[in-house]
Amino acid sequence: MNTLGINLWNWCKELNSACCGIPTKIKEMGFTAVEIPMTNSSLPSLLRDEIRDTKLQVSLCAAMGKGRDLSSFDPSVRKDTMKYLTECLQTGAEVNAKIFCGPLYAGGGKRHWLGADEKKREWELAVTGIRELASRAGEYGIVLALEPLNRYRTSVVNTVEQALEMIKEIDAPNVGIHYDTFHACLEEKDFLESLELALQSGKVEHFHACANNRGAPGQGVLPWQEIMDLLVKYQYSGHITMETFALGGLDSSWIQVHEEPDELAVAGLTYLRTYFEKKK
Repeated sequence: MNTLGINLWNWCKELNSACCGIPTKIKEMGFTAVEIPMTNSSLPSLLRDEIRDTKLQVSLCAAMGKGRDLSSFDPSVRKDTMKYLTECLQTGAEVNAKIFCGPLYAGGGKRHWLGADEKKREWELAVTGIRELASRAGEYGIVLALEPLNRYRTSVVNTVEQALEMIKEIDAPNVGIHYDTFHACLEEKDFLESLELALQSGKVEHFHACANNRGAPGQGVLPWQEIMDLLVKYQYSGHITMETFALGGLDSSWIQVHEEPDELAVAGLTYLRTYFEKKK
């Protein structure tokens, strides 16, 4: 069975002391990994110690909001972004994280039309920035997983095909794809074909299992059986992580469309564990 994780965003809007106690709960529920939403580049000491004590596997998810953009034409923004990302790596080392995922190249909220020359420049800045970040990540034994985002969040990388192109240009052994089912179902022409393309590349380093409405795996309109079957077919052995959101969080609904956070977490975990039990 794969490592099954969940992001603290399921319960908390921000990374702060209010998250204390949740990693222990995650462990008790039966998850084997926790994902840390890096709204801040450091952890409260009590939360850091709790995560260590749980012995859960750890992934970090970048929070690339306003002002965090490796592809920015403003060198001061790029410098500040690299500082934030490097501090995240240092924090990851403190809790033995092995994956740093998300839209590391630019982030959410960056949506614009550019001329061909400016588009090329933006892309090259992203490639150069990730290449440097990959070198720093290598010092900590951390893999970078680049996440394509939907059109409402970015205009830089929206599809698996684009992510593969960027990874090829970066040409670093510790850079791969972060496949997120929520974003893919909005952007890919053929959802399952895109997942198969990613898996065939051998570059999938992280996987977010989210319903079309940010619910749990097994919910919504996505073809979950076929999704899971492809992961098994191509022997994907990385984390399968739920990324759901508490009300008021990054991608939460404006209304309560899901179960309460604990119930939602259990529903997703139950679906994933049941699937793998049937595969035995």
